Amino acid sequence: MNEIGYEETAFPYDYSRQKVLYIICRVLIGIFITATVLFAIFFVWFVDLSAWLGALIIAVWLAGNITFFELVKARLYCCYDFIFITGDVRIIKVVNTKKRKKLVSFDSKDVFQVGRFESETYQKIKKTPNIKVIYAPTNKFVADKPKYYIAVNSEGVKYLVVLECTENLLRYILQFSGKTVLEKEY
Repeated sequence: MNEIGYEETAFPYDYSRQKVLYIICRVLIGIFITATVLFAIFFVWFVDLSAWLGALIIAVWLAGNITFFELVKARLYCCYDFIFITGDVRIIKVVNTKKRKKLVSFDSKDVFQVGRFESETYQKIKKTPNIKVIYAPTNKFVADKPKYYIAVNSEGVKYLVVLECTENLLRYILQFSGKTVLEKEY
């Protein structure tokens, strides 16, 4: 049997703006780290021990800013790779075109439903208890691209993956699922 390999990437609608915000966050993190180091050096050498409370408040404020901008940075400038290799599907989040984080990986035989996003079947599956919903891309969808969902029961964990992809990816998944998993409304 021949191996089939297919890969596509989904970019959010404001990918170039996200890159600018990502760079701004990195600069602000650098500024706050530098300010924290300079503050620590100044405090240790020039301030007596009676001012520890004020110094602690400023240090917590600086650390909070660093943490906040790190969390914001982690959500910016990302795209999603959908990789299909002979029945195996991997959905990977790519941050800053360098860091890759696997969101979910499953076999096509584990898929129990495929259909259009926001259909009645999607709403029923979404209300199922103990189901993990994964959005790829996580921010606003591109208006002109179709949106689909894939419901998977992989290793006892149910996933509802909402994604923006072409019908080619869905066709390969349906081809290797071995059963009719396409919703009737589609």
